[in-house]
Amino acid sequence: MTKEDVVKEFREREILDAARKIIARFGIQGTTIDRVAEMANVAKGTIYLYFPSKDDLVQATLLAGLRAMTSETLASDDPSKPPLERIRNLILADHRTLASNQDFLKTLLIGNSMELELESGPGREFVRVYRAFLDFTAAILREAVASGAIRSIDPDFAAFMLGEMITGSLRRRLLKFTASPLEADAEAVAELFLKGVQAV
Repeated sequence: MTKEDVVKEFREREILDAARKIIARFGIQGTTIDRVAEMANVAKGTIYLYFPSKDDLVQATLLAGLRAMTSETLASDDPSKPPLERIRNLILADHRTLASNQDFLKTLLIGNSMELELESGPGREFVRVYRAFLDFTAAILREAVASGAIRSIDPDFAAFMLGEMITGSLRRRLLKFTASPLEADAEAVAELFLKGVQAV
């Protein structure tokens, strides 16, 4: 990688970080190139060197945010633990990661989130990143089924449903329907999910 590539990558990351903060503060509709440029401390024209339009910038920011949150959650996994403990820890880690990105997440879950066309490049990449997280979870569930820790269940379906439970739990927090501690919500999701898949 050349020095020019390093500078370009650094500048792009700065712009995406600034865009993420602007999206978290103003929502997608309130995000403007001017605001992102000011936050990133760059000229407006610099942003257009990296992203041809606001839509391109927003899509890249959403993908970068999803990648970062997914990486943070998956990094907490300890493969040496039994599968049920790994699932419980994954639920707690996901709650913590998503809660620490609460303003950004609020825009995605509640605000005027932009619709990604699944057949577009960004749409396919969004699905790929989300699918990698689901595949990771499904692999742990497959291990749990094989060990007899949970009943025989489609691990891909169960992983998707677990993801929806976690998202729903966080949406509930974002809407201020609860003031319970984060760990209590994560434990409640773990309890509901694990009781639903437990071996009979």
